[in-house]
Formats: sequence, C-alpha cells, structure tokens
Amino acid sequence: MEEGQDFSLHGKAVVNEAKLRDEYYWKLIADFIGPQTGEGLDLNQEPCKNRLMIQVGLLREDNNFPWLAITEWLKKIFPAHQSADFRCLIERGIATTLSLGIEARFAFLDSDVNFNFVGPICDSIGVERQHLLELRDFSERARSIEVTNGLIVELSNFVAREKISPVVIVSWLRNFNPEYCKNGAIQKSYKLLRSRIKKLKIYCRNYETRSHRKNAAIEKVLQSPFELVPKKLPKLFVKKRLRREDYERVTVKEEDECSEISHGEGPEVRREEAGTALQRGNADAGGEDDGKTSSSDCGESLTLLDIAMLSVQKLSSVYGGKTEACKSVSLDLLKNHYALTYKEHPAMEEFEKKVNGVRKETSLVHPVVFLNYNANYLVDLHDAVEAQIMSFEKEIILSTGVKLGRDNLPKFKNFVSLPESATSRYIHMACDILSPISPEKPNYRKHWVAFCEEKGNPSRLAVNQSNRLNNYFEAAAGLIHHHKETALFFADLLSIANDPCPNIILESVAADANDSMIQSFVCVVAIIYCKILGPYWQLLKSGGEYTFFSQFLLCLYQRFIDWSKDPSTLLAPEEDSNVFLQFPLQEKIFTGVFSFCGEWHTNRDLIRACLKRTIKVIAAVTEEHLKNFLPGGMFSQIPSTDVCLELVSCTFSVLMAEYPFGHAYPYKKKRPDKLSKNSSKSQLDSSQEDEGISGNSSDEASRSRNGSQFSQKEEQSPQARKGHRRVPEEEQEENMDRDYIIATVTRNGGPCKTQQDIEKMLLRFDGKSRLEKREGLRCEILYQKMVLNNTNPNLDHHCLNSTQMALKLKFALPRVKPGYSLVLAPRKTKLRPAGRRAAEDQAAPAAGLLPSGETNPDSSSTEVGIPS
Repeated sequence: MEEGQDFSLHGKAVVNEAKLRDEYYWKLIADFIGPQTGEGLDLNQEPCKNRLMIQVGLLREDNNFPWLAITEWLKKIFPAHQSADFRCLIERGIATTLSLGIEARFAFLDSDVNFNFVGPICDSIGVERQHLLELRDFSERARSIEVTNGLIVELSNFVAREKISPVVIVSWLRNFNPEYCKNGAIQKSYKLLRSRIKKLKIYCRNYETRSHRKNAAIEKVLQSPFELVPKKLPKLFVKKRLRREDYERVTVKEEDECSEISHGEGPEVRREEAGTALQRGNADAGGEDDGKTSSSDCGESLTLLDIAMLSVQKLSSVYGGKTEACKSVSLDLLKNHYALTYKEHPAMEEFEKKVNGVRKETSLVHPVVFLNYNANYLVDLHDAVEAQIMSFEKEIILSTGVKLGRDNLPKFKNFVSLPESATSRYIHMACDILSPISPEKPNYRKHWVAFCEEKGNPSRLAVNQSNRLNNYFEAAAGLIHHHKETALFFADLLSIANDPCPNIILESVAADANDSMIQSFVCVVAIIYCKILGPYWQLLKSGGEYTFFSQFLLCLYQRFIDWSKDPSTLLAPEEDSNVFLQFPLQEKIFTGVFSFCGEWHTNRDLIRACLKRTIKVIAAVTEEHLKNFLPGGMFSQIPSTDVCLELVSCTFSVLMAEYPFGHAYPYKKKRPDKLSKNSSKSQLDSSQEDEGISGNSSDEASRSRNGSQFSQKEEQSPQARKGHRRVPEEEQEENMDRDYIIATVTRNGGPCKTQQDIEKMLLRFDGKSRLEKREGLRCEILYQKMVLNNTNPNLDHHCLNSTQMALKLKFALPRVKPGYSLVLAPRKTKLRPAGRRAAEDQAAPAAGLLPSGETNPDSSSTEVGIPS
C-alpha cells in the first residue's frame, strides 16, 4: 500500500467542488519550491484555516513530495508551532473533508486549525497540548477510556516533538489510572516504563514503512491494552483440589468387563443415593464446580414462558394441531398461571399497572398477550426447524439411496422409528446417555465428565431436565462443541463391552455420531441456537426495556434477510456482540461449533444450503406470529419519550420471573444463559472499551444494525428483585439560549467531531441521571445545528429519548475507526469501474436503509420477502 493512499484526494469531486486548486494553491507550490518563507501567503493576517492544510495535502499528492520536506516547510512558515504534528493534522483534515456533506464541509474548511492537537486518542477525550504541558488534572475525562499501546505511543511522540523530559509521562498516566505510581516514586516507575516504551516504539517503527504502514498486525497491537498495574492472578489450586474430591478419576478401559456399565453406579442403585447425588450436582455444562452450595447453584428456575411453551406443545398434541380451540385454551391457561405468578412477585404487579396506565396513550401489548405471542412463536420455530431437517434428510436418502446413521445398519432395519428426524433422534438419545433426565436412567454422565477432563475440554452438556424447547438446540450446540470427543467416547464404551449381547442403545448412538450427514444437520441446529435462539432467550432474560421489543425484533428480521442471501456469515462467530448488540454468550461458550465449520472434512456446502432454507422458514414463522411487532403492525411504534421514561423499569426480566409452583432445574448455574457477564468477558483476548454502540468498519455495517441499538441492562433490574417503585421524573422546560448550549457542550467535553467522540461522551455520562444525559445530547445536537451549521436531516428529530438522540447524532457525524487509528477516509479510495459502483449502490437499499439515513420503504413493510 502506498503511503497516504488512505487519505487520498486524487479523483475526488471535493477538489472541484471546494475549488482547492485556486490561485492560493499555486502560491503554496511556488513558496514550497522557492524561498519557503511564507511571504505572500498572508499567514499573519488571520488564524490558519483547515483549507490551507487540505491544499498542502493536495499539492503533496499531486507532486509526490515527501512528507519530511512538507513538514519541515510548514515548520518554517509557522515558526510559532514547531511542535505541531502537521502530518496528522493534514491526514485527519482530508479524511474529515471527504466524509462530510457539502455545507458541513465548507464550514470545516473555514474553521481554524487546532495546533494544540496531541493525537487522536487524547483528542477523543478533549485533552490538548496545554493540559499536558501544564500538568492539569484531567483524570475525570481520562478514566473513561482504557490505556492502550496506541495511547503510550501517542504520548511518547508528543514528548519527542516538544523536546521535554520523558519522565513526565508517568504524571500523565496517573490521570488514566489512580492506582499507578500510587507511592509517588516517579523515577522508579519511569525506569520500569522506559524499557517497555522503547520496545514498543521499535516494534512500531518496523511497520512504519511504505508497504506496512497500515498493516493489520500493528493496528491490533496499538489497540491492545497497556498494563500499568499488574493484576494479581487468583490462586486456582484450591479449586483443583475440590474438583478432584468431587469427581473420581475414571479410566474407562480399566473397568470390569463382566459388570454392566450402562447402570452408572452399579446394578443396584437406591433412589435415596441417586437423589443425594443429584442434589450434590451431577456436573454442570462446563464440567466444573464452584465449591460453594447456595440456592443459585441448585439450578435455574422455571419461568412463566416455560410453562406457556409447554402448555402450547401439549395442547397442540391433544387437539391435533394448533387449532383455534387449542389457542384459546392455552391462552386461558396462561392467564391463570400469570395470575398466580402475579401475586408472588411485586415487580410484576408494578409492571402491569404501569403498562395499563399508558395503554390509552399508546399501542402497547399486554404482558399476557406478549408471553402468548412468544410461546407460540418459539414452539412453532422448533417445529419448523425439525420439519426442514426431516425434509433435507429425505432428499439425501432419495438421491443417494443410503439411509442415515443407524438406519443403514442391518441390525436396525426392522426397527420402527419415531416420527422424528435422525438428527433429533441422535440429539435426544445422546443427551439421555451423557446428561440424563433423572439419575435412575442408565447413563454415563460420570464417565463422560471424566473423559472430557482427560481430553482437556470440560463438558458443556447441560443436564437435560428442562421443559424449555430451546434446550434441544442448546444440546445440539454442546454435542457439536464436543464433536472430537463424542465419537471417541462411544467407540471406547463399545470396545470394552465384550458381552455377546451388546448395548443396543450405545450402538445406535455411536452409528449416528459417526454419520457425517447427521453431524452436519446437528451443526445447523447448533448454529441456530448460537445465532438466533440463544441470543433471543438471552434478550428475554436481560434488562432490555419492554417498550423497545419491536425494534429488537426488526433488527433480527433484517438479519434474517442478510443471512438468507449469504448464509456463510453464520459459519463464523461474532467478534463483539450478537444480533441484539449483547455479549455473544453462546458463541463464546460453544466455540467448538465454529471450529467444526472450519475443518476441512466438514460438508460446508450442505450446511450452507440447509441454513439458507431454514433461515427463510424461521423468518416466515417470525412474520406469522410476531407480525404485529414488525413495521406496519399495531405494536410496531415506539412510545413517546415521556412514556418510555415512565416505563423504564418495565424490563423483560420482570416477566421472566420464577414460576412459584414449578420445579427447579437440577443443573448448576454455570451454563450459557446464566454465566455472568464478567466471567464470560475474561475469555476474550481484549476487553471491550465501549458498552454501548460500537463503531463498525463501514457505514453499511453500522446502518444495518441501527434498529437494535437501544438501551439495555445486562443484569437483572433491581425492580425485578425487590419490587422497588420508581417515582417518575418531572419534565423540564428546554433551554434554547445559545450561551447556555455552548457552555453545556464545552462542559461535556464537546463539541463532538466524529462518531467516536459521541461514544466517549456517552462514557463520560456514566453515573449521571437520565435527564442530565438527555440534556447533554440535546445541547450537542443544537450546537451542531446552530453553531456548526450542520444540516444533516438526522438532526431534525424531536421528542426522542437519549439513546435515539445518540444514534441520530452519530449518523450526522463522520465515522472513526475504534482504537488508535485516525479518522477514516471513505472505504473506497481507488477509482472503481462504473458497473461495480452501480452494483454497490443498488446493494445499499437492500440493507433496509438509504444512504441518507432514511428508512427504505421497501424494508419497512411487514411483507418483506426473503429472496430465494
């Protein structure tokens, strides 16, 4: 990659629109080639404008002048700014110019150059040259970001430009982390810091060449955290000792051949012993024990939605399908169950009162109807996926003439199979053996856990005693996660059974486990769990606001459209967040699912074809049951700001409260949808810097997700636990005074120039009230319109909540890449063929949004069809 290619003005229309090659441009060239004194450039009459910097970048690009000569010339004509980072100012200015609209671009070109610029990271929190040189206290701003290698390089480069003592870096870093250099030994701290900075700068210098300047490796290094205070690692030997006490090491091949292994503990097992063993906890989904006995460790409670799903499933079998009578009876049963749960949970009582209080003002679905919609939807989703799997299996059998799994063995030809797919049969039978419904059933749970421990991959199979239908999908994810262990485990069990009458169940499961077609279909079910059903259930268990359900659903439906066009995107895990912008819990737990998709022997073409058809069917089921929440439906509109504020405590987690008359699941809490957010995040290579909206690498990617970026709470809301009543906040009169707006924006670290500035400002709002956050965003929007003359239509919306304000504000500002990188230029910097450009322009509306940020009318209808 040639140097400066990412910030190129060559062939751009902005050069002619802004008339950059005017008479002044030729004066600059003449001075650069000639005396280099700045005479005739009128530099002393008024402050330097960004237009001049852009023209300098253009003349460097037109004539291929080296950067070193350009910066030395600028130092001569601007003697008062010898330490300024001219190259960074020029590149940021070009990128900003290319990303702005016409009117905002002219306003930027006429604005003054910020010679107090330190670097992009310091600029994102409002730290400038004076703050560092005068050793001001900016700890309140600095603690909103993480110390990265990029920040260290940025501060080190600033020290080199200013020619000051590098020891001062220690004082600056204390603003970012109060624990750093707590004892005041600055010299000692700098000695430890100096060697690390030297190694980092040498590493970066090796990539600062023509061909490696934008290398992805160095970008990753610059974005990674820089550890100032070493973390104390917890001692794990106590946990290992407890694990050895709880699980006896079992070597499967050393068992007595004459004993019947299929009964687990022996031929005679008393119920009391089995019940005691169950209460101790057989083994959780991760094959680990906490070592503490608490109520939360005993299992996950049965929710009202679980009961509703079970009722729909059972009644449909009684009535011979989901008839009107079946739907009516299931709804009546749900109302009764809801009334029982309502009496036991004060938070649900508060929830219903608030919803009933605003239903006259807005179209908001009743909680019972909401649960009924979801119960029918989830049951039909399970049935639709099973029907698609069966259809694919029949097509394969008809085309190849070979049956799947055990059905192809002579021993099983006379067996009469249940009306289910071979894939479903394998999932149910394997889970009955490896994670049984009850300890009285013949099982190998203890042996399986020991086998996984020996292989270094602790068991992720949950004990399958739940009424929830999504446990079927979760079990498929667990089996594919252990795809390297399951076939070996069943083969070992069969090899030690020298009985003339071998275990027929083991032979059946082993035959299915060794069938590549069945494993491919199990992988399809696992991917549906990791990408769709798992995140959907996680959303319903989270603190997401009830009023935004239609927007969450719209985001999911738009992803259905994208996935149906390119199902290969489902075969790779998400990096930071799932479809609802939550932590991708399921994908981080069942990592083996995606490693299975990447193996060379995996039938990826079959998996993609099955996923494509299945996603279309799931989208149809979603539209059938939840069409009232999709655009055009009676519950699709977001309530007003006042109503949203009044219902802020009405979260999904309140409706997912424990059903008071149900059983508790006997497996422990360390399962995919119960793992804590912090413990899950520790599995990532790098921590997430922002909790809210994270910038994507392209405008198209960020706009395709804009429907799901709403305020969420990752933990259970306090109202769900305590039934706490929240007093509605009073409305305040909006202040439109210009001086007040400027003062508010300045106090909040503004004005914001890029999308990343918005994210940093939102981080600074943490700990403040909702009204203060909304007022800050309101003043920022007014500042953009009144002071900066930003005419972007996204800023012309009124009566929005703070989350939507942040979204509209981000759409009105240029993009910025997260981390150390400078403001990005538009992604396509090379000239493209006309045909390719037209094809990409036609692809933009397919994501559901027009380039201007307006909603595509084709995607706002509930009749959006999935392309074939």
